[in-house]
Parts: sequence; structure tokens; C-alpha cells
Amino acid sequence: MKTISVKDLEKKIKEDPKVIVVDVRTPAEFRGVHFDGAINIPVEKIMSEIEQLKIEDPVYISCNSGNRSYIVCEDLALHGLTNLVNVDGGIQSWIKAGLPVIRSKKWTMPIMQQVMVIAGSLVLTGVIASQQVNPGFVWLSGAVGAGLLYAGLSGNCYMTKVLAMMPWNK
Repeated sequence: MKTISVKDLEKKIKEDPKVIVVDVRTPAEFRGVHFDGAINIPVEKIMSEIEQLKIEDPVYISCNSGNRSYIVCEDLALHGLTNLVNVDGGIQSWIKAGLPVIRSKKWTMPIMQQVMVIAGSLVLTGVIASQQVNPGFVWLSGAVGAGLLYAGLSGNCYMTKVLAMMPWNK
């Protein structure tokens, strides 16, 4: 898979403002901060938009840290797209490099941070409830752990898909 650093992408954008950057984060994450000129196609909608990505020019795929964009590039490559380039480090690397971004005044917690808060809360609830209410509540912690293990191994996190449908992430 092809990758590009944020510095190299910035140079390409300066050379050709028609460079296509697709941000696969949720609409709320995109509204919060994004590259100037980036197009938002969330992960859960990318397959329905695959035809518009079938072009000869490179399409630069970005997300928050480079993980979701990497997975999207791999998935779309299985459907024959060879023009995709993963933006290494995503918007976080862009910001760390001091490159210009468009920011919203309304802040929304990034979806992976939402996952961590919810998963952590469920694990803590399971542990406390297993000590205070019924030992069977320990299975709540186990189920969350199994879900996180599956997400880590497969790159497919169902909690992010559910959270992406929530009104605050639209």
C-alpha cells in the first residue's frame, strides 16, 4: 500500500489544489478539524461511494491517526482500486507538523476516545457490580474485553459503528 507523509501531501496540495483528500472520520470529527479542501466520506459510507474513487489520479485517504484510513485503503484495494494513498498519521500528524487546518468552534470527542470512555466505564461497572451486587457481573467486563480483543485483531470495531450512528456524531 502506498503512503504519504503529511509534509509531502502539503507540497502536493500546494502544487495542485485539485488534489483529492478523502477524510474517512465521522462527520462530527470532520467538522471539528480537517484539511482545507478535504472531502468527508465516513468509513461506514465508503463502499457506497466507491465509484467516485475509481479515477486515475491518486486519492489520499486520511483519518485521525492513520489507522482507519489504512484499513479503508486495504479494503478498497480488494475491490480493485490502485490509486489510493494512505496519509501517514492522519490529521493528528498534520496538526503536530503545524500545518493549517479548519477548526469548528463546536468540539466533539473523537470516536475512538468515545469508545475508550464507554468500554472503560463498562469494565469498571462490571468489576464493581461483581463485588457489590452479584459475581455474575464480572462477565460484563469479560464481554467488553473480548470485544476489544476482536476489534484489535480484526480492525473491525462494532462499538465505533454504533457510535457513528449517534446524533452527536452526525
